[in-house]
Parts: sequence; structure tokens; C-alpha cells
Amino acid sequence: MPHAARPAAGPASTASRRWWRVVAPAAVLVLVALCLRAPFAAVGPVLGELRDELGLSTGALAVVTALPLVCFGLVSPFAPALAARFGIHRAVLLGVLLIAVGVLLRLGGAPGLFAGTVLLSGGIAVGNVLLPALARAEYGVRAAAVLGVITAAMSGSASIGAGLAQPLSTAAGSAVAGLALWGVLVLAALVPMVALARARRGVARPAAAPSGARSAILRDRVALAVTLFFGFQSLSFYAMLTWLADILEAEAGVSPVAAGGLLAVATALAVPLALVVPPLAARRPGQHGWVLLGTVPVVVAIGGLLLAPGSAPLLWAFLYGLGSGVAFPLSMMLIVARSRDVAQTGRLSASAQSIGYLLAATGPLGVGLLRDATGGWEAGLALMLGAVVLQLVVGLAAARPRLLAPTV
Repeated sequence: MPHAARPAAGPASTASRRWWRVVAPAAVLVLVALCLRAPFAAVGPVLGELRDELGLSTGALAVVTALPLVCFGLVSPFAPALAARFGIHRAVLLGVLLIAVGVLLRLGGAPGLFAGTVLLSGGIAVGNVLLPALARAEYGVRAAAVLGVITAAMSGSASIGAGLAQPLSTAAGSAVAGLALWGVLVLAALVPMVALARARRGVARPAAAPSGARSAILRDRVALAVTLFFGFQSLSFYAMLTWLADILEAEAGVSPVAAGGLLAVATALAVPLALVVPPLAARRPGQHGWVLLGTVPVVVAIGGLLLAPGSAPLLWAFLYGLGSGVAFPLSMMLIVARSRDVAQTGRLSASAQSIGYLLAATGPLGVGLLRDATGGWEAGLALMLGAVVLQLVVGLAAARPRLLAPTV
């Protein structure tokens, strides 16, 4: 007996399938983005417990906290080559897999903590570089809105990692086991990323970098401006993340709990700002106003901390968080807006994040060394102020509506 013919799909069913095809890749990218901050942001709040459990010195713990930024800088240049060899979807999948293995390795005592941190940081570096290019590959000219959601997820991931570190350690019975629980989040991203990579098996791979492109991209004025803007805003953000609470305690006289709360306010601003800055900034060819919005509040905040720290600590924290919250998604949006195609987006992203994160690693270190050398925070704040002024200068250059040269 012949099978009955299936009824034709109605307009509502067709629209539903089209909507799902648009939303599903973005949902996968958001899950991957959530894995790019939490696994290392969760380490800072449990450093004391890790020291006791693993018998590590303070110096060794300092190395653990510095490893991610250094790895980001060293691994980022190789991410575009992975995309050219395996395809951008499979390269991102490889990054998520490395994060998963690294999280599990941290169960192996002190050696596992170091090895796992290096491995997961390498995987995060691949995701950092290639997610903007993957968003462009999936959504083309609509990538700015998707990039905003991805950046918000990354910012939220840092807050989630720091906020849940202690509760997860308590629930798991140890700090080491608590860190391993982040594997659940990574698995939740790994499975759908496998499905997306399989669905995109026929997608053309990004072109390999032209001969000499790695050095040529730093000779291109547009690429150099975007790279330095990313670097200086990263330096400012990570210096704030590391030292703002201590500065507020010492200079503004707030309690440790209040200082932590003010830092939480500053970092939380990044989530809603990341949703709106990329699509709004992409509406105009130039982004000079957005660069000013991402730098002037930070200049005012640092000036306030230098001249009158105790007069308005909430205002200084809010302004610092406002500027930083605008600058990071703007820097990610500029990587997409100033490049010509998916392959060039990946190369510019690699350049910006490689140099940017190595530059960012010097910020917290420099401020800390100046604090030890001078006994106060004024010299460190002056260093941060100088970095933000340089961020403004290079940001205004990056904001001009120009594209990278075709040969880069």
C-alpha cells in the first residue's frame, strides 16, 4: 500500500524553520563565548584555597593568574592558520575541545593546575580570535548584532566565573573540584558546536594568509590602529579588574566588601553595553563618538581617584566601568568593520589579540610593581591614565572609515 503523501509545509512552518536556521548558529556561538572567560576568572576568588590545598607559594599563584593573558598573546597568531587548514568551524571546535581537556587536567594537583591552565588558555585564545570571523561567516553584514550578543556573553562569563567560584568550591568540597565543575558548561557548548561543524562541512575554508601577511598587517595603518586600540583598552580593563578594589580600599577608605561591590558594579556594566554598542556603532562609517565615550569616562574616573578618591567612589567606579564597557565591544566591532572578508577578519583579530593581550599583561604587573616601589597608588594611576590617553589617540585613528589594504 503506497505511503500517503505528506502535507505541504504551511507558511508558518516554513517561517519557523527559517527563524531557527538564523537563531541556532548564534545560540551556539553564545554558548562558546560563555566558555571564554569563566574557567580562568574563577581562579582569582579561590587563590587562598588553592594555596592551602596544593601547597603553592604566592609567587606560583601569581604565575597561574598571569598565564592566561600570556597564552592569549602567544597562541592568537596561529588561530587563522588553524582556520585555513581545518575550516573555521572545526578550528573553533578544536578550541572548545582544548578548553574541556584543560578544565579536566586541573584535577591533577599542582602540575595539572599549571598544565590545564595553559591548555585551556590556548583553547580560549583560538575562540577569542575566531569567533568574530565565525560570526561574519554565518551572518555576513548582520554580524555586528550577533557580535554584540557574543561580546555580552564573554563579559557575563567573567562575572559568572568570579561570582560562582566560591559557591562551586563549597558545593564540590574543594577549590580544585570546584574549578573542574566548569567542565559542565564547556560540555554544553561542545556538543552543539560539534553539530554546527558537521552541518557546515561543505563551507569553504578561509584563504591562507598571503606571503608576508603576518608582518604586513602591522605595517598597515588601519590594522595597527585597531590593534593598539584593542591593546590599550585591554590594559586598562585588566588593570581595573586587578587593582580597583585595592585602590578604593586604600585611597577612598571603603571596606573590602564595599570595594568588591563597586568592582562588581563596574564590570557588570559591560554586559548590557556589549549588546548595544556593536550594532549602534556599525550604523555609521566612522566611530569617533564611540571612541570618546569609551575613553573620556575612564580619564575622568582615574583623575577622580588621583585627586579626590574618597569624594565619590561609586561615581569613579561607575565611570571606569562605563568607559571600559564601551571600549571592549567597540574594539571587537572594529575588527569586523575594518576588514574586507572572513579571512582578513581572522588575521586582524589574531594581530589585535596577540599584541593586545601581551600588552594587557603589563598593566596589572606595572601597577603592582609601582605600588611596591613607591608605597602608594599615585604612580600606578598615572601609568593607567597615560595608557588611556594613548588609547584615545589610536582609537580616533581606528575610528576613521577605512579598510585594510587588500594585500594584508
